[in-house]
Amino acid sequence: MKFYYPQTNLGEFRSPGMRDQMANFIISHPETKQTIEIKKNNDLLPEQSLQWITNDKRQNIFLIRKLAEKNGNNYITSPTNLTGRDLTIATIDIWSIDQTQKSTLVNQTKWEWDQHSSADHIFKWFDSPDTKQKLDTAWEITRSKYPLLGFQQSPPQEKDDLIILLDSQFITTPEKILLMDSIKKRWSQNRYRAKLTGKKQYNFILSDKAINRLDRLAERYDLKRTEVLEILLQMEEEKGAYIPERLKPLRDI
Repeated sequence: MKFYYPQTNLGEFRSPGMRDQMANFIISHPETKQTIEIKKNNDLLPEQSLQWITNDKRQNIFLIRKLAEKNGNNYITSPTNLTGRDLTIATIDIWSIDQTQKSTLVNQTKWEWDQHSSADHIFKWFDSPDTKQKLDTAWEITRSKYPLLGFQQSPPQEKDDLIILLDSQFITTPEKILLMDSIKKRWSQNRYRAKLTGKKQYNFILSDKAINRLDRLAERYDLKRTEVLEILLQMEEEKGAYIPERLKPLRDI
């Protein structure tokens, strides 16, 4: 209606009273009813063909960008007060191209989204109580590999923020997989270093008999060798039961 009757003031889209203003305008201009019906049949796609579009923020950012690419890299002007799925649907509705072509391009975009999101399982690793710390590590590695991100974006606070960030840089799926491998590796290194805090490495020469005893104890209690040694040292320091008893025969000589 805005296109055919530019002087008509119907208010902001979805604003209070807009529906009544439209109804009054159509009543006072009966010819518009046929125009609306023709435009609806020629421009709008069946609702069921758009049901796959959700309110997912990342999906809608991806779709709006893809629709712009298919429109010659020109973003389609939509009502400014819409967001999410409503904005994407409105963009498709007002796209001024042949309905058959529009249907083909929307189906193509759906396929592209399915392909694009098929590898999202690689980000499942972030779903843990350590999400915030993992995201900090991810941001550190991502900035080192893609320096421009440090100037363009702020650190991601949620997993989806990071994924959207990687989408915006047109990073391929293989590159995302390699990036996640680097992030996981750095995370493991950081965890290992944290565990070493307050610890030092010592090299001991033990007899085969002592090593066998150590291995049997570790297997019996499902512990690591170092854990067995730490327990034995702690208990001996606290109880003092074994070393004095072992030294007693030597003192009696």
